[in-house]
Amino acid sequence: MPDFLIVYMAAVEKIITALSELEKDIDNLSMKVQDMKKRILTNSDKEISQLREKVIEVARTESEKIIATAKKEAEEKSQKILEDAEINLTKLKENTKLSFDKSVKFVVDSVLNKGDKI
Repeated sequence: MPDFLIVYMAAVEKIITALSELEKDIDNLSMKVQDMKKRILTNSDKEISQLREKVIEVARTESEKIIATAKKEAEEKSQKILEDAEINLTKLKENTKLSFDKSVKFVVDSVLNKGDKI
């Protein structure tokens, strides 16, 4: 076999070996990329879940504040209504007593005046 053919075949074998190693390296890199992709997706899912929990907690806290504020306002309005009702009840009692006293006086005067006429 001529020398140049041996050199040529050796070069071809080196190229084939290099290509084979390159293919193995590409396969290894591809596997590493797939693993990294899975880790990134897993981490993303964890982050999404944590953020969701934080958003829910913030929403819960805000809704509790809103409810507490609304409850306080309702209690204040209720207290005001109760105070107004007490004031109105007192006025009504006073007016009733005054009217009753006037009515009694009127009836007594009427009876006494009729008694004078008889």
